[in-house]
Amino acid sequence: MHHGKHVRRLNRSSGHRNSLLRNLVSSLIEHGRIETTVAKAKTIQPIADAMVTLGKRGDVEAKKQALGYLNSRDVTIPKLFNELAPRFADRQGGYTRIQRIGKRYGDNAPMAVIEYIDGPTDLKKELVINLLAKKFTETQKLSVKEIVENEEKVKQLGLPKSIIRDLKKVQFSNSLEQIDSAIEKKMSDL
Repeated sequence: MHHGKHVRRLNRSSGHRNSLLRNLVSSLIEHGRIETTVAKAKTIQPIADAMVTLGKRGDVEAKKQALGYLNSRDVTIPKLFNELAPRFADRQGGYTRIQRIGKRYGDNAPMAVIEYIDGPTDLKKELVINLLAKKFTETQKLSVKEIVENEEKVKQLGLPKSIIRDLKKVQFSNSLEQIDSAIEKKMSDL
């Protein structure tokens, strides 16, 4: 029986499951974003966050632990300790984000993108900027500060209420001026 054991088995034996998780976390560190099923993404999220914590520690013991877990060490170890650790130096946790992207063609499995936040290809930031750029080409342009501070203008533009929450999440790592300039650049591309 499987009572009291709170681990996603993912329909695999323990050795196969551990190998799968190591491969997924190594790919996530290497590429910054991977597309996988929702169950796998939820399973690797705490492991990926723990790897960043090891990178932030940066001592010899942390490097040994990371070497023991990650694959393709010549790529992932420098990326973990030299890129990800400084990027999240002032952040206490929550280094990854899971964004659902729909169902997979074939078996209809729910798919998701798991990524390290605040990166150059932050999916949440791209979605918010695309939505606002499309809306601003149809109507008047507002600054991001006006949107965050004034819910009535959001209702007038016909934007969803969740846009304020998403903007606040993106604003945590980006300044309002950066977001405004990204929206204007996207509007010129459209």
